[in-house]
Amino acid sequence: MKNGSKENLTWKINYLAAQVGEKTHMKTAIMAASRAKHQQIHNPNFQPTDTEALKEELQNTRKLKLEHKLHQGRREIKSALKKSKIIETQKQIKKIKSAKAMGENDYRNDEKESQKKVKPEDLPKLEKELDMLKHVDLEYLADKKVKSTLQKNTAFKNEELVKQVIDSIEINNKYPEDIDKLILSNIEARLLAHKSVVAEVQSITQSFISILKGDAEKIEKKKAEELEKKKKAEEAKKRAAEANDEGQGAKRQKMNGKPNASSKFTDSLTEYDEKNDEFFKKIYEGETKKNRPGQRQRRKQWEELYGRKANHISEQYKKREEKRLANPDYKPKKKQEKKLEIKKAPAEPMHPSWEAKRQQQEMMSKALSGKVSSNNKIVFDDD
Repeated sequence: MKNGSKENLTWKINYLAAQVGEKTHMKTAIMAASRAKHQQIHNPNFQPTDTEALKEELQNTRKLKLEHKLHQGRREIKSALKKSKIIETQKQIKKIKSAKAMGENDYRNDEKESQKKVKPEDLPKLEKELDMLKHVDLEYLADKKVKSTLQKNTAFKNEELVKQVIDSIEINNKYPEDIDKLILSNIEARLLAHKSVVAEVQSITQSFISILKGDAEKIEKKKAEELEKKKKAEEAKKRAAEANDEGQGAKRQKMNGKPNASSKFTDSLTEYDEKNDEFFKKIYEGETKKNRPGQRQRRKQWEELYGRKANHISEQYKKREEKRLANPDYKPKKKQEKKLEIKKAPAEPMHPSWEAKRQQQEMMSKALSGKVSSNNKIVFDDD
């Protein structure tokens, strides 16, 4: 695990949750927890971990993660509120311009148009709203929205950690007491109604649920994937068994010389032959047993069906782990590559004259070197 401020809190939460027996979607955390448990069982020098201490550490880590997520969420909501403020300011300026234009052109008194557009008498109110919109406190609004959302959520009703985090949020109301609260609440509602702000508020709520109770969506997805994989493996096993049965049946039919369905009528007219009767063979000769596949073939089938989860592969992995834990310097043996022996091509037969010349040169060289015994005579041809 990483140390310091940059510690991966998400991984640590999942790791501790796996150690205390809670569900988690993170495979690396599950593997690390099982490895720690294996060391605790097989290594006598390894100090046993206290479950209560692990639970306390898990709660503290979750609280730290909630505080980080709250800080990040407030910042994101404030950023989204800034964008919505720009949009609402533009809309408000447009309304004021429209109201001024309608005041200058009094001849446009169509009732339908007046219902759709702002009226000239609304101009003071619109200008006041614009002034308040420009000076709205976004930090106060973001903190107030986050706190109220978390307090109202029923999922956090009995969560002590969330209550502690909520209590840490300080809301500083900097508005004067004589401010028009009705207009202010209207402006705040308009700003909070934007999709980007709503999405950020939902995101922080979902993050809190994920930290406290695990990512349920990912856990369910993992379960569904495992079920689908198991289903596919069973289907593949069933298909392999059916194909094996069909192959054995076809072989039996070929050996027994069983007649085709199309020739049943003509064959029934011929004389009865007990050798071709399958029931006769079953009773008097016994049924032919299926050839049981060998160990290699069975292991190959298991690898195709279950992959790394096959029993023989997992057992090999466990043995390697035990050796590695027993001896830190242990390294698995590498497979020795067989060196290909280069066979020398047989020498082609030489011409008789070349062969005689070669033998003569060998004899001369031996004679000069003194390797040949003095008893041997050198005989030259008369030619």
